[in-house]
Amino acid sequence: MKSKLFIKKLIKDDSGVTLVELLAAIAILSIVVTAFLAFFIQAANTNKQTNEVNEATFIAQGVMEEITYYSGEGYTVADTEAAVVSPQSGFVIKTEFNELTDSALYQVIVIVSEGVEDRAQMETRLSFEK
Repeated sequence: MKSKLFIKKLIKDDSGVTLVELLAAIAILSIVVTAFLAFFIQAANTNKQTNEVNEATFIAQGVMEEITYYSGEGYTVADTEAAVVSPQSGFVIKTEFNELTDSALYQVIVIVSEGVEDRAQMETRLSFEK
């Protein structure tokens, strides 16, 4: 019964919200919004890094496919190094051809870097003409 009287009293009381209550509510709301804003900023940074790694991986895959094509067409390692075209994307593409001692294969490594940081790396073994 008391709660019904208290609610009726609150409904009839139209004195409004004091300035202190309003400032407290704004302060609490700003703390909550700031916490969520930090999460959104971190998510945006993670999304940017993921996009860069995806782009570098696609570039490395394209270069590796091109090298695989030249391997199958009877090119030598020197001819393949000269023929491979690096895409103009802002990334630095480095290819390594290492002859394996116990087989007729070459270890082919494609590294895609941005500045000093490696973004993607792919490796395979292929045969080339001598």
